[in-house]
Amino acid sequence: MLKRIDHVGVIVDDLEEAKRFLSELGLRFDRDVEISGRLRAAFYACGDTQLEVIEVDEPAERAQRLGDSRARIEHVAFEVDSLSMTLHAIRGLGVETTTADPVAVGANLSYWTKAETSDGVQYQLIEKGGSGAQLPPERTYRTARRHG
Repeated sequence: MLKRIDHVGVIVDDLEEAKRFLSELGLRFDRDVEISGRLRAAFYACGDTQLEVIEVDEPAERAQRLGDSRARIEHVAFEVDSLSMTLHAIRGLGVETTTADPVAVGANLSYWTKAETSDGVQYQLIEKGGSGAQLPPERTYRTARRHG
């Protein structure tokens, strides 16, 4: 069901400051992601796992996701073989997702669990390459740039 930890998502109050710090730590920048008017994010590689730093631009969402903190770990993302099989298994445990349909993130499909139904932790479930179908623009993230 769960293959590996893909990334850990951290909400930050200043994306550029977080990017400078992670670069100074020696993490390798991978890519930027943006949802126009809503949020900007950057991914940094650390071995086979990535760290996603996210700055939320939309004020109400920023307050809800960041609160009064400078930064906070928001979610742990797992790569899965099959979203449908994984959803079937976790729903049997009473876990709910934040959306009824998957969200396309580049070529991948994702669901996020509701923390209150998954022991207080939000998990992102990612099926790599699962985004074959066209989803409406509001259901997709745009990858701004990728570095190899």
